[in-house]
Amino acid sequence: MKNFTKQALAVVAIAAFAVAGCKKGNDGNFDRATGAGGPFTAPDSVIVGNITAPRTLSPGKVYRLSGVVYVTNNAKLTIKAGTVISTGAAVNYRESAGTSGALRSIAGVLVITKGASIDALGSPTRPVIFTSPKAAGSRVAGDFGGVVLLGSATTNKPSTTIIEGLPQYDANGNSLGVDITYGGGNPADNSGRFQYVRIEYAGFKLQENNEINGLTMGGVGSGTSINHVQVSYGADDAFEFFGGTVNASYLLAVGNDDDDFDTDFGYSGNISYAIGLKDPNSTHSVSGTVSDSNGIESDNDNVSGAVATPRTKAAYTNLTLLGYANGPATTLRSGGRWRRNTDVAISNSIIAGFPTGAEFESAPTISSSVAGFQNNIVHGYANSILPASIAGNFPSTDPAGTALNTSLSSNGGFVNISEGLSPFYTSIVAGSYSFDNLQSASKGAVLASNYGEWNAGWVSFIPQTRNDTGL
Repeated sequence: MKNFTKQALAVVAIAAFAVAGCKKGNDGNFDRATGAGGPFTAPDSVIVGNITAPRTLSPGKVYRLSGVVYVTNNAKLTIKAGTVISTGAAVNYRESAGTSGALRSIAGVLVITKGASIDALGSPTRPVIFTSPKAAGSRVAGDFGGVVLLGSATTNKPSTTIIEGLPQYDANGNSLGVDITYGGGNPADNSGRFQYVRIEYAGFKLQENNEINGLTMGGVGSGTSINHVQVSYGADDAFEFFGGTVNASYLLAVGNDDDDFDTDFGYSGNISYAIGLKDPNSTHSVSGTVSDSNGIESDNDNVSGAVATPRTKAAYTNLTLLGYANGPATTLRSGGRWRRNTDVAISNSIIAGFPTGAEFESAPTISSSVAGFQNNIVHGYANSILPASIAGNFPSTDPAGTALNTSLSSNGGFVNISEGLSPFYTSIVAGSYSFDNLQSASKGAVLASNYGEWNAGWVSFIPQTRNDTGL
């Protein structure tokens, strides 16, 4: 993860509301679906501290997470379809032991520790929802803390590594006594099921470069089921995989500050049928003074020359990653950025609307890209492929430029281009959006064969105006 900043620019034509000095769309203008956010009218159930025994959350009330709630002691947390979880009272934690460390006030964070598990089982029409407690028009990134899953699958870090973003000490500087390490020697480790879930307005910055994402997965194993998950308008990455082997499908990232899909520390799972949509009216992360907001960022351990093994190798198939149509001078960086000695494996995907389409850093990564970057359609306003010396290896890419990406229609791209709609979403009429706008003949995340998986009702692009009651 990176530090995030308050900059703004546009993906969809949306009305504005203030957010930390930036403007974010107040209805998303994407979606015809109804039904999160407060003010909530259902009874509340406050959850605080540790969950150490099996517990089930059911619709009929709104659950509020006070501070950081840990599921420990090999317990299972079951969350039934239609359940709404939001933010409770903030709790003070110390950054370090003793009383000299700075206090940080946190609320709305759910952590599944190693050995524990979660069954968050929404349905196509009744997702589980983690969201802001605020009224329509006032919801901002960071209203909800985020969800963290920790497992014992393989990484290229020691199994004593502590997940970033979480506190270790109470307000008095005493240890919380909770194991927040991740990773181990069990690639098939099972942290449960996380299906048909939405996470909205998440994010918390414990320290510089030490933040909570929408959905953070540390050492999560292949026995875990992750599918049909949406993360919207978060203050950092939408999905981050710190090592592990879990496979994930039908992921949707909308308007998040940093990367849509971030893989690190030897992650080696498959990510398929995933969509990332950037919103120029959101904040976007920077590194120094340069944009660091990407569709994909694949990274390795950043110490010792980034040669830790196993190397990070996320296998991406059928992704749709869209920036926005403001030309090269945007607050985005790359549609896909592979760096620090990581392997490249992506196919049947569409990347468009970023200053750079695909960026490969370091000699091993560049070498891996030649075989691993296949059957994709790529557009970049400044560069389709970096470095330019290898761009000729990828004949499916477009020349860089601000003109409409014509190969998206001629090579199996968006069917709606022939209808005169921009593939980068600068002029969608409010309420007119559907997954027809993303559907491709053969590439990307939305195909005729899986259209119903996306359009069943679990997705929503209007988090600013919805009111979910938990009833």
